Amino acid sequence: MRKIRKNSFSTLNLTSIKLEGSLFLPDQLEKAALGQAKHQTEADYQTPKGLKLKDDYSRAFQIACAQWKHFSQVFERSDVDAGQTTQNFVLELLRDALGYSAITMGHTVEFNERHYPVNLFAGHVPVIVAPYSLGLDDADACFAIEGSGSRKKSAFQLAQELLNATDDYLWAIVTNGKQLRLLRDAASLTRPSFLEVDIEDVLQGQRFSEFACVWRLLHASRAAGEKPEHTVWESWREAGKEEGTRVRDGLRKGVEQA
Repeated sequence: MRKIRKNSFSTLNLTSIKLEGSLFLPDQLEKAALGQAKHQTEADYQTPKGLKLKDDYSRAFQIACAQWKHFSQVFERSDVDAGQTTQNFVLELLRDALGYSAITMGHTVEFNERHYPVNLFAGHVPVIVAPYSLGLDDADACFAIEGSGSRKKSAFQLAQELLNATDDYLWAIVTNGKQLRLLRDAASLTRPSFLEVDIEDVLQGQRFSEFACVWRLLHASRAAGEKPEHTVWESWREAGKEEGTRVRDGLRKGVEQA
């Protein structure tokens, strides 16, 4: 039986996508997931001439499903390094299925005498990878920020604190191979804000239509830009804000007229 996830993105009837907080306006995210927002042509996704977007994400789907099949076979084994195995899967998924050709191995980011361990860099997007045996909100010593006074952090906390600490990075990805979150620099640490994809649900269940939505939202071209603030994700956020402002102005005028 297919599991139903609480707070899933019900507007699209996609139980594998969850929007938390104010990362995107839900209506704007729906348009983007369906390919109806700005910056979603073949050229925007860097699709080779002569091909359609469907050709691109159909190929990516086949690759991702094959990668998942290989990755998921080790979950019950005790003779593998869960952290390294997950990192290998994430690197291949981002590179081969989502187009992050510029992905590189990570390093410790130093800022204000604090040291933030980062596993991978997908262009200018830091990627924090947790072992498949840990949840994204599970605290562990491997995510500790040296100099913060805390011996344990969760993968999500590490990524959010890194984004909030420095202007060098605006967006980040956190994943344990089973779930993936996209998050952004945020003013508050007490109210989490992110877009979460249940990779396990999509690939284990071979849900092509949902994968297509995920691909449209997370493809490397969405993170491309000379500066972090020039990404398509930022453009979608701004479009959502403008739309929300128009709606509020319309409601206010309606109230005044009434």
